Amino acid sequence: MGSALSIGAGFQDHEHYRSEARKNSALRQQYSQQSQTAYKSGNGAKAKELSLKAKEYGREMDRYNNMARDMVFKLNNTNRPSNELDLHGLKVREALDITRERLTKFVKNKEPNLMIIVGRGKNSINGVAKIKPAVTELVNEFHIKATPNKPNQGCIWVEPAGPEGVDLSWIDDLFQELAKKLWAFLGFGR
Repeated sequence: MGSALSIGAGFQDHEHYRSEARKNSALRQQYSQQSQTAYKSGNGAKAKELSLKAKEYGREMDRYNNMARDMVFKLNNTNRPSNELDLHGLKVREALDITRERLTKFVKNKEPNLMIIVGRGKNSINGVAKIKPAVTELVNEFHIKATPNKPNQGCIWVEPAGPEGVDLSWIDDLFQELAKKLWAFLGFGR
C-alpha cells in the first residue's frame, strides 16, 4: 500500500506543477499588496488594474494545483481496487473534495465498504497528520461507520452504518417544520 508518488517521472511532474502554483501564488500576493497600496494612495484605476492581475495569477495558481492534484490522484489510484481511495500527496482541501465526491457515490450505490488511505502524516509538518483528522470529520457528516486505523494506522475503513449508527432525528425535525408551514399556509397556524 505504498504511495505511487515515489516512482518515476510522474512525481517530478507533480512537483513541477506545485512549484509553478507557488510561483503564481507569490505573484498574486505581490500584486494584491500593490493593489491595496494604490487604493490607499487614491489611485483607484491602478488599484483595479493590479487587482485584476492578482486574480489572473490566482487562477493560474489554481490551474497548476489542479494539474498536480489530478496527476497525483491518477498515479495513486489507477491500479487500485474500486473500494480503495488513496489520498497521499494531496493537499487537505483537495483530499476533502475528492473524498466528499467518493463518499457520495459510496452512499448512493450502497457499497459494502471503502478503504480511504490517508497516510500517517510522516510528510506533514512536524509529522502531524492533517488529512486523516479532516477526512474522519468529513466521513462523520455522512452518517456512516468509519473505523480509523483499520487495516493500519494510515487508513480509515468505511462501512454503511446499521440502524443504530444513523442519526435520523433530523427527519422528524424536517417533517415537523413542513407540517407547520403547511398548517400556516392552510390558515390553521397561530
